[in-house]
Amino acid sequence: MFKQKQWLAVVRGNHWVVAKVARRRNNLDILRLSEFRAEPELEAEFEPEPEPEHGQQQLGENDLVQKESLQEGKRSKGGKKSASLRAWLRANRVPLNRLRVAVSCPGVITRMITLPIMSVQDLDKLLTLHVDQYFTINISDYVVDYRVLERLIEDGEKRQKVLLAALPKYQWEALWSEWKDIGFKPKVVDLAADGLARLYSRLTPKGRSKTTTAELEATHDIAIIELSADRVEFILLEHGVFFLYSDLEVSLDDLDQVATAVKRASQELGHGKRRRADSPDLQTARLQAWAKAEIEITLSDVLKSVAEFFGFFAARHFGKAIDRIYLTGEYSDLPFIQDIFESNLDIPTQVGFPDAWRPSFSRRIRTLQKNEMKYGSLYGLALREG
Repeated sequence: MFKQKQWLAVVRGNHWVVAKVARRRNNLDILRLSEFRAEPELEAEFEPEPEPEHGQQQLGENDLVQKESLQEGKRSKGGKKSASLRAWLRANRVPLNRLRVAVSCPGVITRMITLPIMSVQDLDKLLTLHVDQYFTINISDYVVDYRVLERLIEDGEKRQKVLLAALPKYQWEALWSEWKDIGFKPKVVDLAADGLARLYSRLTPKGRSKTTTAELEATHDIAIIELSADRVEFILLEHGVFFLYSDLEVSLDDLDQVATAVKRASQELGHGKRRRADSPDLQTARLQAWAKAEIEITLSDVLKSVAEFFGFFAARHFGKAIDRIYLTGEYSDLPFIQDIFESNLDIPTQVGFPDAWRPSFSRRIRTLQKNEMKYGSLYGLALREG
């Protein structure tokens, strides 16, 4: 069977994941995959310059010189990073003219709206000239895009559900500035969260081509929680359709030591290397209790935010709870993570993808298969049509 091959990239700040993927329906073969992360000294954060407050004294000559010096330093670091990224892309023979990209950055705001069916031109005009009516923020500080999710009949009228996504303008400008420096001009830019939602939606009964009526009726409302080192993203799907998104800045790096300690202890017990007064079972129980407590404490803000997120969903669905939680991302393999979410939220939780789905990695990168949970947004981008 014919498989469509495509070059894909997911960009999260200074971290790029680039892959060559072959696709046939929902089956993905990862042929090549490489990651780029800028060196810390080359990271140049692009932030909007604060405007002077009313009555605030203007900058003096020395202040202006210092400010210009700082800006010059940022430009210099940004130029070095672009050169490093450009060299990496060239070394990996990535064809920029064929590269499809998804981005993930803090501060993205989504809205789900329902509108009457209208022409593409009228919809585009409405959501270009009057999109501010759907947000409480100053929309001039954001770049807004939209996507029609589904068409349906409500109260006897044909309507359409539309997803609005607002990305901070300064983030968008920083992305395009870097892409311009490396000679990259993407035709379409996807949101990483939307790609993740697309993947899970396609893998649920409603998204599969061969689905029974009973399976469709049993399609669940699910939550996707992607756990990364510095940010956790939450996505809710209502019967397989994007419903809500949010994110939370975190710091999960310290949990690497906890996971390593549990793994090392398990290996030592497996090889019979521990010979202490306490029995191996007691040692294991103590270690597990310590590790679980450390992980639960570190994730306390995440669990609180998820509970509030679910409360918002329930309030709009007559008290109905989310049916299932799916954990993904680089920290979804933490020990006891599934049990921690289930016990705190009282909702069935699963690590991984629905229906035991997995991508296939080519032989030369087979070692990356163990990290497959890191690349959910990439898989979702591969499933994008058009």
